[in-house]
Amino acid sequence: MRTGGNRRFTRWKAIILGGLLCASIPGTLRAQMNMGPYFTAINYPLKKHSVMLMALPDLQNARFGPNFATGMLMAEYGITDRWTAGVMAEGQKISGLPATYGGTRLNTYIHLFRDDRWLNLTLYGEFENLNGAALYKMEVAGFGPEDLTEPLADARRTPVRTFEQRVILYHDWHRLNATFNFIRETALQGDRVSDYGYALGVFVKPPAVMSGSDAGMAGMTAMPATPAISMNRFGYGVEMIGALGDEKQFGLHRNSQQHYIGTVFTYDLSPRWSVRVEPAFGLSKVSDPFMLRTGVAYTFGRTGAGKDDGHARM
Repeated sequence: MRTGGNRRFTRWKAIILGGLLCASIPGTLRAQMNMGPYFTAINYPLKKHSVMLMALPDLQNARFGPNFATGMLMAEYGITDRWTAGVMAEGQKISGLPATYGGTRLNTYIHLFRDDRWLNLTLYGEFENLNGAALYKMEVAGFGPEDLTEPLADARRTPVRTFEQRVILYHDWHRLNATFNFIRETALQGDRVSDYGYALGVFVKPPAVMSGSDAGMAGMTAMPATPAISMNRFGYGVEMIGALGDEKQFGLHRNSQQHYIGTVFTYDLSPRWSVRVEPAFGLSKVSDPFMLRTGVAYTFGRTGAGKDDGHARM
């Protein structure tokens, strides 16, 4: 006999399957060639032979235990126009305690279609070789808080190895981007249970980052050079992340899961440099009350869009 949790999980699987079917419908708009602006939600792969380096320091007001700062260093490489791979390393500094190494992550993701669709579909995989002291919120999943309440020395010696999978759907309407990630985290030790989460965002891109292929579309003209200080380099949007339970109890149970909402702001310093900031607020009894998320990114290698470039990229 199916339980209520199993029935809810079946409904969610049907919703996800419907989204994948919609992704096969061709679209007419091309994705802009700027870097995805979000902190947790992922959308565009990198352009072929381009490299993106990013530093992501956060400050977090903890719900349980002392406040802490976290940091992520990330490097990603565009193997092809649709396939990206990367490596991440993270650490944290808890108030009153020494700085601590949290571990590494290896990721890869591929955009499945050669051309743009009404819903663009990307599949993502990540191996996480972390320890119990890792606190950077690359995602949230399952139940309960993630603040460090056990002794730091014990947490550093506790391995936490998981395999994260994402189904990524996104679409662009001219400058407006909408992105949704369905996240599954599977433990590679112990009971090997899977936790679930989500990340979604809506973002208005800076006019200055519109690609040449977009400028060549009907009714659009190429943009003149943008001054170094200009609102045309400014982007803004909203990002929401949260947990969806686990394989035993799937769904929204807000006050026993972490959920956050934040306003994202970006500024393109140049075609290669960009900065971003997101003040985010907890929405449940186990969420941290406040996070200040920041990032600096540098991209080099191939950065121009070709005339026949129809793929989605950073």
